[in-house]
Amino acid sequence: MSIDLNALMLDLTGLTDPEAEELGRAEYRRLYAGGNMRCSLTAYDGVEVMFFEDRFDHAFFTTSDRYRRAEAKDTLARDRVARIAWIGPILRGEVANTQCWESAPTYGRDPRRNRLCIASSELYTIWLEPLKSGAWKFSTAYVVLGYQATEYKGGRRCVWKV
Repeated sequence: MSIDLNALMLDLTGLTDPEAEELGRAEYRRLYAGGNMRCSLTAYDGVEVMFFEDRFDHAFFTTSDRYRRAEAKDTLARDRVARIAWIGPILRGEVANTQCWESAPTYGRDPRRNRLCIASSELYTIWLEPLKSGAWKFSTAYVVLGYQATEYKGGRRCVWKV
């Protein structure tokens, strides 16, 4: 039986950005950081995925000006925070029509592959980066447009499908 992702959405209605951020950080710690600086879960294919508390800012903030300051993470991405509880079930393979793909990194010194997991019904993507231990590190997660999901998968090897 597949999990209904929409039932897991955080309701941020009526919350200010600072309140939504506080709730998001609390949920991230509760769900993924285990109240510690880091924690892990076992993905569908048995690999360990590590969650570090300091990844919250990278994963759940975006830029206020994509054209001039594309790398600046200065605005809370409320849509990402609302979907924070989707990450675990998708990585564990509890959501139908989910795939995980590996690709060669486009930059950096590490020759290992990066991972991209996509819940096709929602076009929700989760990016993982390799760790030297052989585990993977959660990097970010967000909804993409259909053509972006197709482009992201191009040239990658499918690791698992549910």
